[in-house]
This record gives sequence, C-alpha cells and structure tokens, in this order.
Amino acid sequence: MKGVALFCTLLAGTASAHMQMMKPYPIRSPLNKDSTGQKDYSYTNPLQASGSDYPCKGYANDPFDSQATYQPGSSYEMELDGSATHDGGSCQLALTYDKGKTFKVIESMLGTCPTPKKYNFQIPSDAPTGEALLAWTWFNKVGNREMYMNCAMVTIGGNTNGNNTDADTDHMPAEHAKSEDKKAAHPPLEMTTRDVGKKTAFSSLPELFVANVGQEGKCVTIEGETVDFPEPGDDVIGTSDGKGYKCTGSAPFLGSGSSDSTKSNSTSKSDKTNNKDTKTDKNAKSNKDNKDTKTTSTTENNKQNDNKTSDNQKDSNKNATRSTTEAMSKVAQAFGTSGVADSRVVSTEASTNNQFSNYVSRWSCVSGEILCSPDGYSWAMCSNGAPIYMGSVAAGMTCRLGAMVAASW
Repeated sequence: MKGVALFCTLLAGTASAHMQMMKPYPIRSPLNKDSTGQKDYSYTNPLQASGSDYPCKGYANDPFDSQATYQPGSSYEMELDGSATHDGGSCQLALTYDKGKTFKVIESMLGTCPTPKKYNFQIPSDAPTGEALLAWTWFNKVGNREMYMNCAMVTIGGNTNGNNTDADTDHMPAEHAKSEDKKAAHPPLEMTTRDVGKKTAFSSLPELFVANVGQEGKCVTIEGETVDFPEPGDDVIGTSDGKGYKCTGSAPFLGSGSSDSTKSNSTSKSDKTNNKDTKTDKNAKSNKDNKDTKTTSTTENNKQNDNKTSDNQKDSNKNATRSTTEAMSKVAQAFGTSGVADSRVVSTEASTNNQFSNYVSRWSCVSGEILCSPDGYSWAMCSNGAPIYMGSVAAGMTCRLGAMVAASW
C-alpha cells in the first residue's frame, strides 16, 4: 500500500509540474469538477512531437460544452495553473470557429509567459458571434523543444449564465486590472503593449504560430531564447530576447517573412544572376593570364613539393623518435629508473603481475596495441586508447616488445 501511495504522490507531482489553463476550463480538463465528460489527467503534457494531437490535444471535435460567454469588445481574464515555468517563454491566445482549422491571434505574451499566471485579454469588437474555441499556446524557453496547447469551448456573444463570465475585473490582481485605456490593461513597468493605432479587422488577424510539432512551416524553437512571434497581432505584452525560432518551410503565420531556407535560396539565386556576366568576363581574362603563368607555376610547385616531401620525412622520423622516448620515460618513471631502456623491458626487480596490473592503466597507447609487463609474464591490450589488463600469458609463451613469442629458456 505504501508503494501505491508513493506512486500516486509522484504521479500527482508530475501532473502539476508543467502548466495548464484553468480559466476558462479547457476541453477534458481534470480541474473541471462540474464536467461529466472524459478527463485527461496528463493535461500538463506538451503536444506530441509528431503533431498527431495538434490542435487542442486532439479534443477540438468533442461535443460542444461552453465554459464561458464573452462579448465582443469586452475584456476578460485568463488564468493558468502549474509550477514549472521553464524560465518563461512566449504565449499566444487565439480564437477558432472551425474547430481548429484556422486560428486568429488576439494576444501575444512575450518573454516571461507563463510566469504571471493571470492575463487580461480583449475579445475583438468585430469578432463573429457563435461557438468558438479559445486557444492558449506556450513555447518554453528552457528544456525540451515543445509546444503546449490548451483549448476551451466558449461562446462569443449571447447571454451569460452559470460559470460563464462577463467583463468583470473585481477578482483580477492589480497588475492586470482593466483600465479605461486598453493600452494600460497591463502594467507599463513590467509589460508593454505595442501601440498599433487602428485595430486590425478580425478576418485579417494573424494565424497562430506553430512549432516543434511537424506542421506547416517546419519550425522549431531555439533553447535559451524566447520566441518573438513573426506575426504577433495588435495586442502584445512584453518583449523577447531574440528571434527564438527557425523554419525550413513557409506558412501563413510567418507573414511576409519567408522561411530561413527560402531566404537563403533566394539570395543565392540573386547573387548568381548578378555575378554571371562578371564571372564570364573575369574568366576570359583569367584564362589568358593563367596560360602564360601555368608553366612557371608548375615548375615552382614541383620544387615546393620536393621540399615538402623531404621536410615531411624528417618530421615523421622526429615524431617516431619522440613517441618512443616518451613511452620509455613513462615506464621508467614508474620504477624510478632512467628512460634509456625500452619501455616494455624495464628492470624486473619490481615487476610482478599484480604491480603491472596496477600501473599499466596509466600508460597511453594506441587501440589494438599489446602492452607487455617488464618480466614478460603478463600483458594488457589497448582498447579505445586505454590499456585493459589481460592477465598472464599462455604457457610456453612470453610477451616481448608488443608481441607474444615462444619462451626461450
């Protein structure tokens, strides 16, 4: 029983480790005690890297059960639950009316999300009325490259009822209280909303940024950087410390900026076109100049090659001598003798097999090399640049100078 209790405790700790949306309750949320439908008790997990559960953890087509009613043009509070913020990151809020086929971004939170767990957001004044999903996404700064996504079923327009909320700020923390001026809805000292002037029509709002789940754009985020969304929309909170992502394809959420690879290819093609004529003229002149100098260059190169061959032979001989001397010196130092003898036939006065097994591990060697004890009765084999003690040699044999030979006595 104790084991079961411990397992349950660890499971609960794991479940609360990451972050999840708790206001409004997302689809199949384990926090929603009023729901009688299915519950996902691993709700804090990120989306699958394969993208198999994108969007909305695969729950976008569940039977509609509205968790909140929002009025166009009004402001509301979104709240998160969890403890592991992975040093922050960047988040987005978006609406979809077609069960996740298209998302329109209504707010982007850069840099510190989800460290503050409560955010004030506004439903665009021209947002269509009807059934919708409010999506929250998060790209963590530190840790595995992942995408977190929760979606809540909400009603845009209509009457409020039950646990649905209107534009009420009584329970909001001071740092997220609503102001007469929308630009002051977030504290200017901690977060900054970009002043974009006239609001963008809902139909023209940017698409939701997607990465790390193998979708359109083939984007991945960069660890240690917070994502600076290429198309963040009108309402933006905070700032990013870098670009935070790279893409190998194109996607609507990348806006006018194409993928990194597309930009690279475009630049390369432009350079090739501009340089084509120049290269032709230069090559013609170069061929003429090279024709006159080719014979002289060949003669000089031959002389240089002869000198290099001679120098390389000298260096090779020096290196071989140096390696032998160094090896001899290592063994000699182990026995307190001078390094004038061969490294494998040092004085036999202190060369028992046990001693050899203790100090041979300190030798440097080349993989495959056989290392002999000074008395020739035990040996080691070099594997991956390190000696492995093999024990005594076979009867009638002795180890000499890196090889097994017949004993002579």
